[in-house]
Amino acid sequence: MILAYCIHSLHSSGGMERVLSMKASYLADLPLYEVHIITACLKGRKPFFPLSDKVILHDLGVSDHGAGKKYKKRLEDYLKQIKADICVSLCGGEVHILKDLKDGSHKVAEFHFSHDKYYLKYGRTALGRWYAGLRTRKLERSISKLDAMVVLTEEDSIAWYGVLYKVFQIYNPLTFKPEKKSELENKRFIAVGRLEPQKNYPDMIRAWAMVAEKYPDWHLDIFGSGSQEKKLRRLIDSLGLGSCVHLMGRTEDIQSEMLNSSGLLLSSRFEGFPMVLLEAQAAGLPIVSYSCPCGPAEIVEDGKSGFLVPAGNVKGLSEGVCKLIGSPKMMYDFGEASFAAAKRFDKDYIMNLWDAFFRIIICS
Repeated sequence: MILAYCIHSLHSSGGMERVLSMKASYLADLPLYEVHIITACLKGRKPFFPLSDKVILHDLGVSDHGAGKKYKKRLEDYLKQIKADICVSLCGGEVHILKDLKDGSHKVAEFHFSHDKYYLKYGRTALGRWYAGLRTRKLERSISKLDAMVVLTEEDSIAWYGVLYKVFQIYNPLTFKPEKKSELENKRFIAVGRLEPQKNYPDMIRAWAMVAEKYPDWHLDIFGSGSQEKKLRRLIDSLGLGSCVHLMGRTEDIQSEMLNSSGLLLSSRFEGFPMVLLEAQAAGLPIVSYSCPCGPAEIVEDGKSGFLVPAGNVKGLSEGVCKLIGSPKMMYDFGEASFAAAKRFDKDYIMNLWDAFFRIIICS
C-alpha cells in the first residue's frame, strides 16, 4: 500500500510534525507500506524529528498557501508518479485542491485541530467572527468532498459528523515507550509548546506569580520558541519572576526534561490533541491544565491524574499547582495515575487502528 502524506514542512518542532514523523516511520518499517511525505516548502532544511530511512521525502518547492496552479500540478504529477493508493492531507492549503486531483488515489483529511479553531483564534470581535465563519465554511466544503477524515478527539468528532459521513476518531500515539518515570523530587514544573498566542503563556506566568508568593523555591521552566518570546520576557521581568520562571528555548530531549520535573502546566486557549500531556503522563507527571477544547478532558482525569481548570481561570491554575506542591502524597498519587493512564496511548495499539483505517479506505 502506497501512502502519501502532505504537509507544509517538517522543519518545525510542533506536535503535528512530531506525530507525523513517528507514524510515517512506523508504517514505512512494515512490509505492507511504502510511505511518502510530500512537503511544500522544506527548502533544503532538515526535518526536526528523525525519520526512518524507508520514508521517501519529497519537497515540491512551491508554497501550498492558496494551493495555486503550480502547487496543484506538481502534487498531482508526483502522486501519479508514485501511484499512491491513499493521499493524506494534514489540512494545510492542499486540502482545498485534493478533490480536484485526477491521480486515482483515495483522499483523506487528518485534522490535528479543533473544528472551531478559527472561532477560537479570531472570534473575539465581530469582524473576527465573520472571518472565522468564512474560513470554517471553506474548510468544511473542501473536507466534505473527500473520502474520509480522521480527528483526534471524541469531542471534535461530534462537530464533524454533519459535514462528512465517514469521520473516524483516532488518538495520537505516544512517541516513545516509557521505561521509567519521574521521581518527583525536583522543585520544578515544566511547560512545553510554541511561544505563540494559542498557548496563552501570559496566563501561566501570572498564575506562577501566585505560586511564587507561597513557594518561592519552586521554578517554572518553559520550553519552546516563537514570536511571543520578547513579550513573555517583559512580562516575567515586570512581575519580578526572573529568578523562578525561565524561557528555555527548544529542546530535542523533552523526555529527559520531564523526568527531571515534578509536574506539567498547560494554559492553551485551544488545542487539537496536546501531545505534551501524553508525554507528561508517560513520565509520570501530575498535570494542571486548562480544560480547553479539545483534548485535555480526554487525557487528564480531574482529581486523579491532575487538575482540569476552566480556561481563563488563572487563580485556579495556581491553586492546582499549590495543592500538589503542598501535598507530596497527592503529587505521588497523581503521578502514579498519570503513568498508568499513558498506556491508553501505546504506539503499537494506536498504529494498529491506523492500519485498520487504511484497509477500510482501500476496500471502500
